[in-house]
Amino acid sequence: MGRITINGTTASFSCKCDIPLSLWDAKGNCAKGKSEEARRLNRELENIKVRIGKHYQYICDHDTFVTAKKVYDCYTGLGEEIHSLVEIFNIKIQDYRNQIGKTKAKGTYEGLVCESRCLQCYLKDKMGTDDVPLMSLDIDFIKNYYNWMLSVRGLAKSTAFERINTLKWLMYLAMDEGWIHKHPFKKFECKPEYRKRPFLSEDDLQRVIHVKLNYKRQQAIRDMFVFMCFSGLAHADLKALSYKNVYTDSDGGVWLIGNRVKTKAAYVVKLLPIAVELIERYKGDDKFKDSPDKVFPVGNLECMEDSLKRIGEKAECSIRLSPHLARHTFATLALSKGMPLEPLQKVLGHKTIISTQVYTGLINPKIGEDTDRMREKISGMFRLAN
Repeated sequence: MGRITINGTTASFSCKCDIPLSLWDAKGNCAKGKSEEARRLNRELENIKVRIGKHYQYICDHDTFVTAKKVYDCYTGLGEEIHSLVEIFNIKIQDYRNQIGKTKAKGTYEGLVCESRCLQCYLKDKMGTDDVPLMSLDIDFIKNYYNWMLSVRGLAKSTAFERINTLKWLMYLAMDEGWIHKHPFKKFECKPEYRKRPFLSEDDLQRVIHVKLNYKRQQAIRDMFVFMCFSGLAHADLKALSYKNVYTDSDGGVWLIGNRVKTKAAYVVKLLPIAVELIERYKGDDKFKDSPDKVFPVGNLECMEDSLKRIGEKAECSIRLSPHLARHTFATLALSKGMPLEPLQKVLGHKTIISTQVYTGLINPKIGEDTDRMREKISGMFRLAN
């Protein structure tokens, strides 16, 4: 049992912790010994003391009179004006669920749900609780959560960075609602460390195009993968692609114009001949299409991933095939052939050029071209000493 005593007022509550009587030190109000069970209990009790202390300090700063009941209500989240971290997370999750197919993609909603589950695992694992009041949050909370994601959870820095940014975003929303008075995580900074994006070499791409496949469905999946390699579309965009997105200009050039499913950002692609040929190949073949107006017979993502894995093995590719690998392949192929970043941003449908700049770390033909020009200018000017 715990007891809060302030200004002559008291509030008792259960700590919801159990321990064998033989391990309890009644005088010290803690567990005896150094066993794992004793250390675990003492950590939980210390967490409770720290949280109550933070609530007490918050009320001292924002109220004229502090009572044990007020502190206890803050601790349990029962106060009328007390709002919690999981509460605001759930509000945004519900908002995203209602916007699926309108302003939000299903994958974006599922990503937010995944982030919420990760946070709840942290609260349970490290703090022994299911939720925390917003007013108790401070920079130590976000520091410890970030370190836990990297160490215990084993997440990549880029993933942890995105989840930290989500919490920061939620705090701004809480401030807008008047639930907190200042941003508790504003001063915390961390940097992403993005892994290099894999892509197919030109030799691998040729092997995929020409590999002999026995089944018609496998051939269709290979064709759709090749189309993505030459158009930059993601799987969701390919699935949504209809003939109304296909335009032919006055010179006979074929274009794709639409909005990305994930971000709603516009994309504009002038198709290469091989991509145009693939569109023509599936005209009138509506057997596996979602509707006759769709360009390709795109199935679900998991089935395509499974088939591409087998196709890649049969083609003896150096890396595993996946739908998103096709998008990376298009971006690096475009850069290697001299397409500038700004047009590539429009083709890929990136909201900001920062997303497009990731590919310059993979290949940047301008560096080679500039170096060649420099070599021509200084060729013969310098010689090593004999």
